[in-house]
Amino acid sequence: MKRKHAAIYFAVLGIFALCAGAAFAAMGKVEGFSFTATANKDLAGAGNTAAADGKPDAEFDVKVSGTAGALSAFTLKNLTTKQEWSTASGAQNVLVVTDSKGSVINSSFPKVAFLLLADYKVYVNDRAAIAAAGGEFEVTVKFVDGSTATARATVAAAPTPNNAQAAAQPAAAAAVPAAPAGSGAKLISSAYKGPGGYDLSDGTKKLGSNMNPDHRFDISLAGGDTLIGVRIRATGGGASEKTWDTVATTGNPLVVVTDLGKGTPLNSADGSISISITNLRDLSLWVDGSGDLAKQDFRLTLLFTGGRIEETDIKQAAAQAPARSGDTGPRPGGGAGSRTGGRAIERAVQMSAKPVQIKLDVVGKNRLKKASGTKDFSLVIKVRGQGSIEVISLANQTGKGRWDTIPGSSAWLMLVRTNNSQVNDPKDFSVSIPIKGSDTLELLIEDDGTLAKKDARFLLAVTWDDGEITEELLTW
Repeated sequence: MKRKHAAIYFAVLGIFALCAGAAFAAMGKVEGFSFTATANKDLAGAGNTAAADGKPDAEFDVKVSGTAGALSAFTLKNLTTKQEWSTASGAQNVLVVTDSKGSVINSSFPKVAFLLLADYKVYVNDRAAIAAAGGEFEVTVKFVDGSTATARATVAAAPTPNNAQAAAQPAAAAAVPAAPAGSGAKLISSAYKGPGGYDLSDGTKKLGSNMNPDHRFDISLAGGDTLIGVRIRATGGGASEKTWDTVATTGNPLVVVTDLGKGTPLNSADGSISISITNLRDLSLWVDGSGDLAKQDFRLTLLFTGGRIEETDIKQAAAQAPARSGDTGPRPGGGAGSRTGGRAIERAVQMSAKPVQIKLDVVGKNRLKKASGTKDFSLVIKVRGQGSIEVISLANQTGKGRWDTIPGSSAWLMLVRTNNSQVNDPKDFSVSIPIKGSDTLELLIEDDGTLAKKDARFLLAVTWDDGEITEELLTW
């Protein structure tokens, strides 16, 4: 069995001697960055004091992804007020960072390792002051090789008598009206899905059909709130359409909002929306546009009650463009993932059958292939593409719980089968699965109490031998 995955996933152990690779791409990227309006932790004090001072901190959520790497520092800037916080020693204003378990990791910099996708919280002193001032914030994640990745998010100024005028400005920028106070929902995922399915918009501000399939975006929201505005802005490519929204008073074409994959609009007659978010809610956003949209990146803006705004960049658009028949060149590094000729096979992964308990008992609540006394769960997935799969992981998106095939991981063991035969390496349970077109894989995992629950939400990630990661949000 080839051991390319060892070089890919455990190179992080040798990365800590800083690389002189400034000309190379960043070691990872920021997948998500958002302000948590309802957080109530107190970890940071004024100035460079990393200690509680009785004032709840402002909390931001930062998701970092990459095949394997290590972080050396975080920096947060308010681009509006020019204030800055950092994890660097001696920083004028301290930035406190916690990992997915809630543990403060400041003392672990500059060598905080991560694999695939990692979730961090960053805290700065005095949430009330941050919320009152509002502004555009930028987070910069620095990696041990010197490369960096950034993302931005807007915090709408809290509507108080002293700053009501300032609070209205971010809302106006998003082309949506201000609303009564009270917010708490978070955007936890967003993706461009391509054209097809329904024709709900005629390209104007009205609901209607023009015989052209709309382009679909899917978003997932968690918390309790009311969504009162959506704007989608194309940020690159050749499309003539640039901006769509749900605001009746703009000249932009309409964003039609439905429940996930459904064809019944939730918009009012004038295009506006007021959609209740309770616990978890999945929505589809539909816009009328040309085929050029498949080549675009997008900026998504959501407005909630209280004027709070969440924004994210959707980068998946380029992956939706159909491969050209002339795309026959090999991928960097060659190997099993090389395209040797003909039409390229677009990579994808999806659930074929949701988890069900079976008669086998071969994995447990650890990394051992050993019976636990509880029957295993079987999740069947379909994979399409060309290359070799080197890692498969499944992570709970609404709580704790992770399974993977990474040797030495702290996650519970995942065994992979095809035709009822195990494909994991018998010694370290890693995988190296060649895919030429499509294949069906069965994942055997121990239930941690969440697999059988309704409204489940899990992120399935497949990493290929060239480092590309294919993801799919699974729900059942």
